[in-house]
Amino acid sequence: MSPTALIFTNFPSIGGVHRGLYRVLDKPLIEYVLEAVPDEVDEIVIMVGSEEAREAYMATAEKYMARSVFSPYGLADTLKMSMSESSSEQFLVLPCDSPLLTQEFTKFLLDACKRFSAAIIRNSDGRSDYSFSCFRKAEFLAAAESSGANSMDQIVPKIRNVIYFYNRSLKFLDQKLLMLFRVTNVSDARRAEQFLKARGRGQGRKSMNL
Repeated sequence: MSPTALIFTNFPSIGGVHRGLYRVLDKPLIEYVLEAVPDEVDEIVIMVGSEEAREAYMATAEKYMARSVFSPYGLADTLKMSMSESSSEQFLVLPCDSPLLTQEFTKFLLDACKRFSAAIIRNSDGRSDYSFSCFRKAEFLAAAESSGANSMDQIVPKIRNVIYFYNRSLKFLDQKLLMLFRVTNVSDARRAEQFLKARGRGQGRKSMNL
């Protein structure tokens, strides 16, 4: 079966609005993420931390033919739950608050996970950022069982054949690494608007040159 994309939304709100539903340039943050999911992904699951949030995201889920699933657990337990309920072999993990995410980057993660058991981004300090990652089901579940843990930092070292990408090594996809930019507050939202407007102007110039 084609890969599954898990979009995580259980983050603090922005201005009293569910983070993924906070609007930037009159579009909810999560919609930018959903539009960056690779075409080869057939199943999209919006993971929410409460029944109230599930209701809030329902219209978005329907619009993008996704499912809204309640999971009050951490990432590791949510992955285990999702994997046990799906026939997919690959699971792409993305946050709901990255409006500059690109399909080129998400497809890069999926393609890497076809050759490796997991593809994980590391920040400049060398710490793994599981917000942008991809895992193969069999290898992840085996590592989770052998470790007996429910922490990503305990499970992932048990996975064989993992590839790590330091964020600065991804500049060939995005020189400024804006694809990893996350909106966590109103100030971030304003910056994202500026970035998106600049990107739109750049794409406009490219179109005119074609």
